[in-house]
Amino acid sequence: MNGRGPTRPDRSNSRFFCNGARKLSLLFGAVAVAALIVGGGFAEISSSGSPTSLETALVRWVILGSLVIAVIAYVIGSRIQERRRS
Repeated sequence: MNGRGPTRPDRSNSRFFCNGARKLSLLFGAVAVAALIVGGGFAEISSSGSPTSLETALVRWVILGSLVIAVIAYVIGSRIQERRRS
């Protein structure tokens, strides 16, 4: 140790932790995966063995919306990172 306490790793070269927009994209990617898992759980808890059309539509829109937001945030984060480098 250098006497200043524990140091945090340098995240400037990290793909997702380099700026806020990239962190947001990681978060929404995780939301999309979680919605996919929850959607699979709907079939398990449904009495008929398959989710209702409302459940299916809800999960589909959450996944689609999350992925769209994640991609947009990732692109914005890329542009922010490019501006910092130049």
